[in-house]
Amino acid sequence: MQDSLARALGGLKGARMDDVAADEIRKRLEQAWTERGARRRPRFVIPGFARAFAVAALVVVVAFATMRAPADSPLYGARVAVEDSLVSLQSDPVDYLSQLYAERLEEAARFEATGNALAASRARSAQSDALRLLNQISPKPEQSPEPSASTAISVPSPSATPETTASPTESPTIAPTPTPRPTTARTATPKPATPSPTLTPKPTTTTKPSLTPTPTPMDVHAYGYVLYADGSPVNGACVSTSLDGICVAGSNNGRIDLQFSARKGQSITLYVRNYDAARGGTLHGKVTVTVGGPEVALGTITLR
Repeated sequence: MQDSLARALGGLKGARMDDVAADEIRKRLEQAWTERGARRRPRFVIPGFARAFAVAALVVVVAFATMRAPADSPLYGARVAVEDSLVSLQSDPVDYLSQLYAERLEEAARFEATGNALAASRARSAQSDALRLLNQISPKPEQSPEPSASTAISVPSPSATPETTASPTESPTIAPTPTPRPTTARTATPKPATPSPTLTPKPTTTTKPSLTPTPTPMDVHAYGYVLYADGSPVNGACVSTSLDGICVAGSNNGRIDLQFSARKGQSITLYVRNYDAARGGTLHGKVTVTVGGPEVALGTITLR
């Protein structure tokens, strides 16, 4: 058997397939290959957790872009609305709004320096919104007591010296003169003297003095920004209460923060100076504000 199988396999080495059979097998292979190429491939399916992750990532990217949108971006209005809505969630809303006001003030000054009027107006509008919210929630100073309308201060009037009343003086009685005739003469009855009237002094009019309440001094926090004419912040500027006076505060990266005691309605003038050899020496600037509460915004001071 083994010899027969070996001889048969050896004979197949030189055997040649019939041409008709070869053509039939070739057609079948070509048809199978065409059908496989035309067969629709299965669609790629994205897992559910991948879709959720992609949506969350998109939301985070949009939120980050909105909160970082500058005043010249279409998303700036959405950023201002979100920042204003977060005031009620802050533990210290006054400090949060003060920082928000300072950021918008700096942003408005930067766009004004670059000449972008539209973006600067948007930043100024947002700055006004922050100031309005700050005035709504900032603590009001205690009012000094006003004098009541029903309270009258009486001034003692001088007492009138009573005049001496003259007592009536009786005139002497004229005695009848006897005559030889036995006629009785009538006795003239004198009229009693009329007492002079006593003058009663008129009461003097009491003048009520007008009292003007004096405002109570309070602690005031003033803040603002110092910029060069090109819009760059000034670092280390001297802030004084008189021209070339002693420095009471300084600027840090363009921002001024100082505390002082003042009364409501008092006008405060601050002078700012800084020496810069590259800009021509000592540059000056000043600002005058009226104290309206414990928080006073100095605005932007430009050194020239």
